[in-house]
Amino acid sequence: MSIVKGMILPRIRFRWLYAGSVLAGATMAQLAPAQMTPNNVLAGARVLSFLQPALSGSITAAIVYQPGDAGSEAEARAIEHALGGGLVIGSLTLRPKRVSADALGAFAGAKVAFLTRAINSRLVAPAAAQRSIVTISSDPDCARAGLCVVSISSGSKVQITVSKAACNAAKVKFGAAFLMLVKEI
Repeated sequence: MSIVKGMILPRIRFRWLYAGSVLAGATMAQLAPAQMTPNNVLAGARVLSFLQPALSGSITAAIVYQPGDAGSEAEARAIEHALGGGLVIGSLTLRPKRVSADALGAFAGAKVAFLTRAINSRLVAPAAAQRSIVTISSDPDCARAGLCVVSISSGSKVQITVSKAACNAAKVKFGAAFLMLVKEI
């Protein structure tokens, strides 16, 4: 009987250790901000329709990326692809324009900026706020820190977070009905 216990106990320990490592891996994967997906881009574009006063016509949508970072450049291409030649949402048309995180002066004329995950949001936030640009990221921590106006994360459901601090800094305002539907921090 003691031999059997000796054999079963290591198997049980191994299974618990394996299960724990799988759960820890899943938790670590959730900590890293997800890449901006086409659905996130579409949700971000729809968020713009709730701005007060409303945007209309053709506007520039900056896609801020980190040059030399393969992940950031791939994410920028994916965002650009999702926006196509001009994404139409109601009376608003978003025209994509890539902007290097090293050349934020190219923000001129943009009303919205999609931020890739590799950029330094602490450097982008002041430049965007100065120009009243609505910044959209897939990183919830960006909005929590007040560096992005909106963060859109998706998993089993889409979570839209609006930062009051970033809205105030950029002097942008959303309609009250919209703010009741999202998480405002």
